[in-house]
Amino acid sequence: MHNLLSFARQRPPERQSLQINEILRKTIALRAYDFSNHGVQIVEKFDEQLPELIGDSHQLQQVFLNILNNAYDAVRATGGTGVIEIETIQDGGWLEVLFRDNGEGIKNPERIFDPFFTTKEVGQGTGLGLSICYGIVREHEGEILCANNQGMPGATFSVRLPIRIKDDLNMAATAGARP
Repeated sequence: MHNLLSFARQRPPERQSLQINEILRKTIALRAYDFSNHGVQIVEKFDEQLPELIGDSHQLQQVFLNILNNAYDAVRATGGTGVIEIETIQDGGWLEVLFRDNGEGIKNPERIFDPFFTTKEVGQGTGLGLSICYGIVREHEGEILCANNQGMPGATFSVRLPIRIKDDLNMAATAGARP
């Protein structure tokens, strides 16, 4: 409970060096109890050689928690054994986080990031979660995508973030400064 309360506190955006796997592990820990009590298995496939990113760890954790919560709802809705696989990879100048589930899939993937669009029952969702995620990822100069899995049940969400080094951040900060 303490983890969820500290997570809920609002903070101003902070750009700093961060390790994406560490943020994912903290996010998973927030829901680990519920997942294990409801038979939802989390499979971590993390590349441990990933470079650090520049970003706001709290905002990125919000994105990951929202995607994880949606995947949890999707796998629980099927009534079967739920599996959510989270994979991190480096792809050229991008770091990619993949969330794959064996849930019911996405009925309207083309609208999933629209504000106020929800597939949940009345009173179960506002339709703002993924729209907010989209905005946060775009602020990080990244992209968020989703698609139904091919040849198997469920869906995959992909969060792609550009790999930035500290020097990039310093140059951007000094470029805006006037002598």
